Amino acid sequence: MGIKMNGKPRAQIIAEIEAHMANVGGAYNEWFLSVTDKPKNALFNVHKLRQTGDAWIARRAKDDLQAWEVEEYFRTVCKTRGQKGASSLDHVYVYAYRMKSHTKP
Repeated sequence: MGIKMNGKPRAQIIAEIEAHMANVGGAYNEWFLSVTDKPKNALFNVHKLRQTGDAWIARRAKDDLQAWEVEEYFRTVCKTRGQKGASSLDHVYVYAYRMKSHTKP
């Protein structure tokens, strides 16, 4: 688990996130997925994940458009939790985590 720094195309990010979700387990609606400019802040401060024991993944897209397309795919096709946020050129990181009772949401 962790952040990969090189920007990747949307198809590769989708495949890596789907593989991670399959490996960890849980239905898609047990996962939250969004985009951000600061993935560690979003995961550990905003959503309250724990440094150990919580399942998460973050990937850097080639640009903000590809990041938003990945988010749109998971939200509309796979039905992960999350909401479409405000667009920003800085939001090139796609992140997902398996929700637990202590995470927000």
